[in-house]
Amino acid sequence: MAHLIAAPDPTSATLAEVCDALAVWGFDPAEDESVAHAANWLRRLGNDRDFLGDVLIDLLSGRAPAGGVGELSGIGGGGGASNRVILAAPGRGHYSISASIWPSADEQALRASGPDVFGYGLARDYNHDFLTLGYFGPGATFDEYEYLYPAVAGWSGEPVELRELGRSQLEPCQMIHCRAHRDINVVHPPASLSVALTLSHEHAANGWMDHYLFDLGQGRVARVLGHGPSETFLRIAVALGGEEAVDLATRFGRHHPSDRMRLVAWRALAGAARGGEAEERVWREAERSGSRVVAATAARRREMLA
Repeated sequence: MAHLIAAPDPTSATLAEVCDALAVWGFDPAEDESVAHAANWLRRLGNDRDFLGDVLIDLLSGRAPAGGVGELSGIGGGGGASNRVILAAPGRGHYSISASIWPSADEQALRASGPDVFGYGLARDYNHDFLTLGYFGPGATFDEYEYLYPAVAGWSGEPVELRELGRSQLEPCQMIHCRAHRDINVVHPPASLSVALTLSHEHAANGWMDHYLFDLGQGRVARVLGHGPSETFLRIAVALGGEEAVDLATRFGRHHPSDRMRLVAWRALAGAARGGEAEERVWREAERSGSRVVAATAARRREMLA
């Protein structure tokens, strides 16, 4: 399960001081010493009970972020959630800092937008490690699961062995380490409005790693997450009909190191095929391309076309 971290330092630090320290020492979740160092600085930031309110006031009033550190992207951050405020954008040190605002079931924002907008009730893992600290309010609750990432090929509908670990709550001043490609969380609304501070590991390689939404009732992959701009660009290029784009997509489909990119390439080629027979030939070739993910999807597509 997500690992509880003890970081008892009672002193506080400004956002600028935290960013300076992490820019020098970085955040590498593979090293225990680096995790402990990052956790200590996140704790010190959390001990400053005023900074986040100042940042939000600056955001609402249209002023620059308090302290002049990083870019404040505002509400509407990554992962489809609309409750994330970026406090320190990725840069030196392979980290970012954000604040997640969790509305309760009684909040107008949740009633108006629905739970999916805030990621409530969705079972998902992550393609990056992160530390999360309870900062304000009683804290959201989490249903926790584990799975074995190397055992999953990564296609929608794939059976997955999920290990249920129980429910926990991110209480004030409590910190957890959520591990990439291992921990699965289902977030539920807190009893009242709550805020958590999150320090995430940022690396260019993370974007090439699949992560998933899971169907807990069926024990299957519900959806593959993590599609990047390169995949969108390839689909557009092939759709526009250029021979060079088709050639590139074919090479990507056969040889790209990312199964996800290979599947995108075959989907782009199938989408550009003229007629059902031509599309079936594309998926037949894809099924023999040497990727389990592609083969499983291609077989299903051929059945649909039969």
